[in-house]
Amino acid sequence: MSIDWTGLTLPFDVTDLITSGNGLLGMVGGFVLLALAFVFVPKVIGLIRQSFSAARSK
Repeated sequence: MSIDWTGLTLPFDVTDLITSGNGLLGMVGGFVLLALAFVFVPKVIGLIRQSFSAARSK
């Protein structure tokens, strides 16, 4: 048995969906970047310290 989709209408279209997605990303994007900073900054600092200590030992 298959579903009959012929009479289906939605209250929004693709442009509404994209606009809503962009708005959500605009509100949440700063928090996502902040979370990524907490994850990657310690790794970058460790990499810089390791490169300086390797340069001193030469």
